[in-house]
Amino acid sequence: MTLVVSKPNKVTVLLSTYNGSKFLQQQLNSLYEQTYPNIRILVRDDGSSDSTRSILENEQLSGRIDILRGYENLGPALSFFKLLHNAALTETEYVAFCDQDDVWHPHKIEHAVSALLVVADNCPALFCSRLEIVDEQLNHIGFTNTPRKVGFGNALVENIATGCTMVLNRKAVELICKHLPSKVLMHDWWCYLVLSCFGEIVFDSNANIKYRQHGNNTIGATVNIFDELKRKMHRFIYSGRGLLWLQAWLQASVFLNMFENGIPLSQRLVLNKFIAAKSSLWCRVQLVLSKEIWRQKWFDNLVLRLIIFINRI
Repeated sequence: MTLVVSKPNKVTVLLSTYNGSKFLQQQLNSLYEQTYPNIRILVRDDGSSDSTRSILENEQLSGRIDILRGYENLGPALSFFKLLHNAALTETEYVAFCDQDDVWHPHKIEHAVSALLVVADNCPALFCSRLEIVDEQLNHIGFTNTPRKVGFGNALVENIATGCTMVLNRKAVELICKHLPSKVLMHDWWCYLVLSCFGEIVFDSNANIKYRQHGNNTIGATVNIFDELKRKMHRFIYSGRGLLWLQAWLQASVFLNMFENGIPLSQRLVLNKFIAAKSSLWCRVQLVLSKEIWRQKWFDNLVLRLIIFINRI
């Protein structure tokens, strides 16, 4: 399917669905109510077995959305990359990732585009923001934190760019689509890693999305300190041999292989050291004592350095 988009400053919203019939219509309605005037919604269903596909087909008949055909179950990361690749074939100026079960504030896209307009035309840029955490009935629970510092050293070990808040400018879309990985932990973390190395990250401390927490979230968010601590310790102790950290190391290795010749020197030195830490005690010691890589919270930083030192990555 090749899309033709002729208008300038078009925003293409990419929505990947999977058994999302319970909340999907509410999310679609919030997309239709966006104040930004030039939006196209492109949807790909990832093999739903509920009524999700029927909802989408009804919306397509009304002319409100376009559906990317093919219902193979790829998982969220590859499904979104397939949508992104399709959007890159059009003349869209911006691309926004969208989850099936949230609710967007009416000005979400307009706000993101305004923030990206101040970035130089030739600079790849990624916009992302805080989340308002809500329950199934959209009752307020809390807000996610604002990162103290973003950058490549953070992107190697943590993702602060939640996909459903993310908007990419045209240069960022083209950059990412030149090197789409076949296997990656999550699409949003990969985008944060790429743009923190080659472009600009625009983080907005305002929350323009109601992020619904329920039992079927692919990846949820926590605002309660005890729940967060419990989840972090579970990942460290029970997830195989530090599965999350192993995946971060594997993702860094994939990144090096795909972008090897173009990585700026300062980022390349950090990347090489991070990858070498798996087999080099000296590199592990250097990372433990340095500020070249970091996570946003002191406890996370402490655990990160412990994991690196005992070679659990």
